[in-house]
Amino acid sequence: MELRSQLINDIELLPDEAVKAINVLVQQFIVLAAKTEPTARPVYGSGRGQMWIADDFDTPLEELREYME
Repeated sequence: MELRSQLINDIELLPDEAVKAINVLVQQFIVLAAKTEPTARPVYGSGRGQMWIADDFDTPLEELREYME
């Protein structure tokens, strides 16, 4: 944390144009850091037991009988 405090103190001593240039660089680092953050990999099988399929899932629906003839 001391390094951040020192950096803030140093930036306060700079002219406005230099602060604007530093701000552009900081924004670029923020975008770069967001792109390089590792994404969470899925854990296969983690949803086991959270859903079920009814026993009659494959039985034809009465409402669609005329289309299946």
